[in-house]
Formats: sequence, structure tokens, C-alpha cells
Amino acid sequence: MESTKDFVRAKYQDLCNFLERDTLGSEVAIYGTSALMLAVAYAKRKPAYLVRQFKQPSHIPERLISERVMHTGRIAGIKQQEQDTLLMIQHKPLIPIFTSRRRLLPVKLPGVRVNANGYSWLQQCITGREATFLPLKSAKGQDFVVCQLCLVHPPKGNRLVDISETLLKLRFARFVQDAASGVKRNGKYYQHLKKVEQSTAGKEAWLSWASGYPYIWRRYHELKQRLLPKEKLLPELVR
Repeated sequence: MESTKDFVRAKYQDLCNFLERDTLGSEVAIYGTSALMLAVAYAKRKPAYLVRQFKQPSHIPERLISERVMHTGRIAGIKQQEQDTLLMIQHKPLIPIFTSRRRLLPVKLPGVRVNANGYSWLQQCITGREATFLPLKSAKGQDFVVCQLCLVHPPKGNRLVDISETLLKLRFARFVQDAASGVKRNGKYYQHLKKVEQSTAGKEAWLSWASGYPYIWRRYHELKQRLLPKEKLLPELVR
């Protein structure tokens, strides 16, 4: 046992002496090993999205979609493409080295078909805001990618506000199934959006009935103004 320890200790000492004598060789060995490990890690994980800006749907790797990796960006504009309302996102990678303000990623909101009021609302209240987006389905063969889009609200807070859900609550869109709804992992999210629309429609029907009775309608608004803070009386993102 002692002879084994002495042998290992002697070999270690010889290695240290060699590295001290031949600094060039030691540097080549160390940096060569580091470069090899980095190449293996890159080949396995391909973390190009850390520095690569998504400028078109095909730039988003399938692995990131399946692993539900969330990304950040700025909403630079809104455009209408037939029946689809697209938000043009300036993606911000984790390490923003090679970025462009002109090349924008077209993103479609999931589960909604935006009406004219919703389009105007998106232009006035959403354009220029920082947002997070989560790709829900591969965009192969598409000129846009379906993403769950959220804003941090208030702007310096930590609460995410889902844009599709907010549009349904404001009655600025109606719920529709799309290609991403067929993906199993997205099922609960689309069920939630459908329930939001049904709940909002039920509330609207109740308010419509109550408006036929001025006394009930007046008492309802008086009670809301008395119990709720002023900022709570306005819908989400209009506050």
C-alpha cells in the first residue's frame, strides 16, 4: 500500500516538474483540453441561442421548443397577415453581441383571433414594450412562429401578464384553435384560454342584464368604487 502511494506521489511530482520546465507544453495541454471539452459540450447542447438573435422562425432550434425555454425581446411593431395578427419581436439573446434592429421575428399569439379593437389596443399599449415569449410549436414551413407572449407588469415588477388572456378578457379577441393547440404539452394552456373566454362572456351577459335595472347597475358601480383602489377599476395593461 505504501509503495503504491509512493509511486503515485513520485509520478505527480514528475508531472509538476515537467510542467514547471516546459511552460509552452503545459499551456498547449491545458488549452487543448479546454478547447476539446468546449467542442464536445457545444456539439452536445449547441448553445448558439445564447448569442444568436432569432431573426426568422427557422432559427429557433426544435430542442428549445421541446424544453420550453423562454426568451426575451422588444415588441417593435404589429402587422396583419390575412386573418393572423403578427407581433414583430426584436429578440434579445442572453449575450447580445450580434444583433440587428431591422431583422424582426414574426410571432403569432396563440388561441386568439384579434378584432379591430384588439389591433388598435396592441398598437397603442403593447408596441415598444419588453416581453418574454415561449415558442409553442415548430415553425417549419411557416413564416411566423406561435408563441405564448407575456409582459412584465408593472414594467419594473415581476408579474407576467399573458397577452392572449388579456385580449380575451377585454373582448378584443375570440378564442380559436390553431396548429399549436394540437401539441399535447400545450393542451392545458389552450383549455385555460377557452375557459377565460367563457367566463368573460358570462360576466358580460350578467352586466348586460344588470344594465336594464338602473338601480342595480348604479349600486354595483358604487360598491366597486368603494371597495377597489382606483387603479383596479381599469382593465389589465390599461392602468
